[in-house]
Amino acid sequence: MVHQPPFLVEQFMDKYESGIAHNMGETCVESLSVADLQRLTHTDLTPQILAAKLTYGDIRGSDALKAAIALVYNANGADRVAPDHVVVTNGAIGANFLAFYSLVAPGDTVIVVDPTYQQLSAVPGMFSGNQANVIPWKLAYDDGFQPRLDDLRSLVEQHRPRLVVINNPNNPTGVVWNDASLQGIIDICRPHGVRILCDEVYRPLFHSVPASPRLIVQFGYEHAISTSSISKAFSFAGLRVGWIVCPSAAIRSDLWEKRDYNTISVGVLDDLVAAHALQHAQVLLERSYRICVRNLAVIDEFIRSSNGAYSWVRPAGGSTCFIRINADIDVDKMCQDLAQSHATLAVPGSVFGKQWTRFVRIGFGNNPEAIQRGLAELHRWVQTSK
Repeated sequence: MVHQPPFLVEQFMDKYESGIAHNMGETCVESLSVADLQRLTHTDLTPQILAAKLTYGDIRGSDALKAAIALVYNANGADRVAPDHVVVTNGAIGANFLAFYSLVAPGDTVIVVDPTYQQLSAVPGMFSGNQANVIPWKLAYDDGFQPRLDDLRSLVEQHRPRLVVINNPNNPTGVVWNDASLQGIIDICRPHGVRILCDEVYRPLFHSVPASPRLIVQFGYEHAISTSSISKAFSFAGLRVGWIVCPSAAIRSDLWEKRDYNTISVGVLDDLVAAHALQHAQVLLERSYRICVRNLAVIDEFIRSSNGAYSWVRPAGGSTCFIRINADIDVDKMCQDLAQSHATLAVPGSVFGKQWTRFVRIGFGNNPEAIQRGLAELHRWVQTSK
């Protein structure tokens, strides 16, 4: 039997997210309805939805959906992504799983950035046959969670990995790596033919960088792979639509072969609505940007006025941040009690690894009242527990 470690962050969310009034655990920008989409885009999808026959639909995703995904990728003016570079999946979680299913074989070594979303570190170990084959590339708070390229070079030379896995913008920290860092990673991997998987699910939500970094597939490296979805920045997690973008025809061919075994197609209505949403991506991103900037200001003031009780590396993208609690408290106990007794959801850093037990992840894509009241409840708990 394949060993599968508990998916700690998802189990925590599943256990506590019901009945929450102040949700700081959610990482998507506040979700939209189809009615909201129609209002924001001044369109009416009702006739198309009602007329759609609920067959399996386009097995590989509709042409309209793949073209809309490519359009989002090409908006920054970098190397173009063609619609046939897109492999449609059931969410980013399906995209990542399919990528590992295709790329990681028994005995392979995989280097994974740390901290990151647990799927990115746990699933490669399932396919390699041994979790010990997953080597963490450790980031440091004191470095602003920026990459130490010399550390990666040493890890690649020592372990000769099949794959390097990164996450930009990073979950949980919200830190963004710039083009120079991404190019440096590629320069380390290229001589050894190491594949690079970058989970870019929080793109293109950049609110605190001078220039948006290119996607990993826009650096001219054939062995680069990007995964993403319509869930986070675009506010449609309920549409189970994600994708892999890959310039390599050989890798894409294997992805399609493996996909036949775990996905027939995404839902017809999911495909239809997702294509329409991404055709109006800029409208949705402007809304997401406003929400995140507004809530970031609230958290920024909370930390600055705390007299050192809390600190952070201020996020530059996405909708999550990693706040360090500078008090001698049990953060796991705090998060459990906040959920059970104070209707407040925040995620303990321990679900990202034992070295992050002083941290709490806050999602700031929700409504500002939830953020403000949630932070007040968190602060009250810390003060009364000293």
